[in-house]
Parts: sequence; C-alpha cells; structure tokens
Amino acid sequence: MKVKDLCLIAAMAAIEMVVFTSFSFVLYLECITFTIILFAMTFTRKQAVFAAIVFTILNLSIQGVTPWSMMYCLIYPLYSFLIATLRPFLNKHFLCLVFLCALLSFLSGQLVQLPFMLISKKVTLLYILSGLQVSIPQGIVSGIFCFICYKPVYNILHRIETRNLH
Repeated sequence: MKVKDLCLIAAMAAIEMVVFTSFSFVLYLECITFTIILFAMTFTRKQAVFAAIVFTILNLSIQGVTPWSMMYCLIYPLYSFLIATLRPFLNKHFLCLVFLCALLSFLSGQLVQLPFMLISKKVTLLYILSGLQVSIPQGIVSGIFCFICYKPVYNILHRIETRNLH
C-alpha cells in the first residue's frame, strides 16, 4: 500500500471518528452512516473499507471492548464494502442512494442490539422493539440529511480526489 493511501485512510478514519463522536450527542442525527457512504462513493473500495476498519478500532479503544461496540467492527466496514460495490448503480440512481442511507442508518440502531442474544432472545426482542422509537426517526432524518447534503459534499470530495490523481 502506498503512503498516500495510508495517509488518506488515516484522515478518513479520523473524520469518521469525529463525526461519530460529535453527532452521538444529537438525538436522531446519526451522520456516521452518511459519512461512510460518502467515502465509499468517492474513494476506492479498499480505501473506504480500511478507513472504516481503522475507525472502528479507534472507536473500540475509546468506548472499550464490549459486545455492542464490537458490532461496529462488523457494521461499518460491511456498509463501506456494500456501498463501494454498488457504486456504479448508485451513481445513476440518487434516490436509491438516499433510501439506502436511511435504511442503513435505521439498521445500525437495530444491529447493535443483536449482542443481547447472548443474554436472552426475549431481552433481544424487547431491545429491538424499544429501539424502533429511535431507529425509525434516525433512518428518516439520515435519508433527509443525505438528500440535502450528499451532492454538494460529494462534489467537493470528488474534485479534491480527481486533483490528487493528476
């Protein structure tokens, strides 16, 4: 891997960490999924996935290693991989990208509840059902946020990325 790639991955992971931490204090405004999608749509699949991995490792070092924080190690790198793989389709279908951002944001809140299965299936079901009151508005807000912010931010990142290629 080139030094340029390592620096870019580190910068992306740092931005993801700042976004995750900063917006975690604002109810329903979950911007990390938007950021993961933005990076996966702008940079190479390898860069986006590695940035998500580094971000989750940073997150684990701050939050501590718990079954719930470990879920982020699965969720965000998989989101990066999925979006980067679907990039050709999503570039042509903006509303699908917005819907996917909303869906993945909704799923983030739900998938984090799965480790409760270690305790009990009933407890997991209760947490998933009670989590709907946050996950549904979170998904809707993320979709609206993506609809409003994606194109302007993507255009800036894309311009920066294409300048770096030359």
